[in-house]
Amino acid sequence: MPTLVLMRHGATVWGEENRFAGWGDTPLSVTGFAEAKNAAKVLVNANFTFDVCYTSELTRAEQTLAALTAIRPSLATVVRRDWRLNERHYGALQGETRLAMIEKYGHQNVVDWRRSYTAVPPPLAEDDPRWLEQLQRLPRIPLADQPKSESMAAAALRVKPFWQSRLCPDLKDGKLVLVVAHTSSIRGLARAIENLDDTAAADLRIATASPLVYTLDADLQLTSKSYLNIGLSGMFRNWTNWLKPRGVGWI
Repeated sequence: MPTLVLMRHGATVWGEENRFAGWGDTPLSVTGFAEAKNAAKVLVNANFTFDVCYTSELTRAEQTLAALTAIRPSLATVVRRDWRLNERHYGALQGETRLAMIEKYGHQNVVDWRRSYTAVPPPLAEDDPRWLEQLQRLPRIPLADQPKSESMAAAALRVKPFWQSRLCPDLKDGKLVLVVAHTSSIRGLARAIENLDDTAAADLRIATASPLVYTLDADLQLTSKSYLNIGLSGMFRNWTNWLKPRGVGWI
């Protein structure tokens, strides 16, 4: 039975500072490392050993995966990185606090950029140091594929070919697959797996370092979806994510 586990990276330094991350390369926080180690123990206790693991080109996802394999190297012996699993690009918001961006652009604009499926934040300028740093840090990504900003929809479109060309063949071959990525890239995968519409995709929430298990049939149609038991702290993270307001006032 094809099985896919999706997991968002652990909590980050910028997240705890209420900063937009996107393609900015914030590391995990102390809390994030602890979350990742706890997730590793949960996966080990559930007897998972993955044939292949995919992660993004961003440090926070790679650090989460490294924390998993530090607990049990056999959890993921084959690791492949793919830039299409990167978080959505937040453009000129990246590295900035939400409060500062509200003061600069207005509350409603920031809400739209955060929660609308199609809204695109202001792009990075060609001479923005953050754009130049991105190009230097990620030289393997073709220039034509390097975004200066993205909507949720654009990030989902970026992930779809990854699902079709890499995950589907692995799953059809009977491989047990782990993906350690980000909210928007996981949202794009969930959209493909669950056939979500725009509204349902925008509303999808996944807590940090909380393994989400999909089982599929031979045609890769969804048969079950569940979170692994990650203890009281993980249950609280999932619960608070689920309770986040979907209305325009939430950022």
